[in-house]
Amino acid sequence: MLVISALRNGGAERVVELLSCELGKNHQIETIYFEENLNLYKISGKLTHLNIYENRSYLSKFSKFLKIRAYVKKSNPDIIISFMDQTNINLIISTIFLKPKIIVTEHVSYNLLKSRIWRKIRDISYRFCDALVVLSKVDKEYYNFVKNCKIIYNPLYLKAQNSIKKEKLILSVGRLEPVKGYDLYLEALALIDKNLLNGYKIIIAGDGSERKKLELKAKNLGLDIEFLGHISKIEELYQRAEILVLPSLSEAFGNVLNEAGAYGVVRISTPTAGALEILRDNIDALIAKDFSPKALSNSIIRAIKDENLRENLVKNINLDRFFSQSIVLKWEELIKELKGK
Repeated sequence: MLVISALRNGGAERVVELLSCELGKNHQIETIYFEENLNLYKISGKLTHLNIYENRSYLSKFSKFLKIRAYVKKSNPDIIISFMDQTNINLIISTIFLKPKIIVTEHVSYNLLKSRIWRKIRDISYRFCDALVVLSKVDKEYYNFVKNCKIIYNPLYLKAQNSIKKEKLILSVGRLEPVKGYDLYLEALALIDKNLLNGYKIIIAGDGSERKKLELKAKNLGLDIEFLGHISKIEELYQRAEILVLPSLSEAFGNVLNEAGAYGVVRISTPTAGALEILRDNIDALIAKDFSPKALSNSIIRAIKDENLRENLVKNINLDRFFSQSIVLKWEELIKELKGK
């Protein structure tokens, strides 16, 4: 049983899609979601909407556990894979003393949860799962109190594209929310000599609550940036882009780094846990020294000025460990391990 709060647009949903399709070849799979389904992913096997929030009263905060527990007892899965912290906590509490093995997965960095109370609840809950899957060494080190913690990456769906003619295009892809660091990015661009940026098109693909604010800030900084909003098929931009910048303040993984790498794009990132896990600084990408606009601008300037550097960074990209075949194999190994206990 795969359990997720909602099927929207994100890395966790991609993993649900992958596991429902690939694990469904050897296992009976049911996917449960609690809220909405935007139908952006092809979920294989049985798909069930378990509306645990239909009653918005105060009592619903407690009745949801009973509803989840009743459904799990009825369905009687041998293994449950849960996605994201709130759903993980709900599942662990709801299934206490039941027989299914519980695998909880984290798709954000451990420190993104700012509330001390909820962080404590999460950390206590995770001690009772049968396995925890995270995306980086940084997160695995933090969760060292969990008895069985594994690193299993998000899968890369795009196939490597080697011979692509690039344009002078600097691309950024992500939700326009504070955690994605676009304030930092705009300030970094403003530090770069306009003559150096001359001839480059700067595009931001993504939408969110910060869009109007960022558009105004770009204008006030004298930056010529094209805000495209949400793009359903991003491949065409990866094909054209010479440089990708990921300015996030927190990133457990960073799917766009691998996606861009598959299309031979020079990758530049802030030093998030995800970037440090995926990228090799000065070998196949550039990682800013810190989260300051100055550090990020220095990395962008290096990439723009040095064609040989750009060529070497792209040449050294190796994405084999991120392709879905490798990821599914690790999941099968974990399931076999838990079934053997």
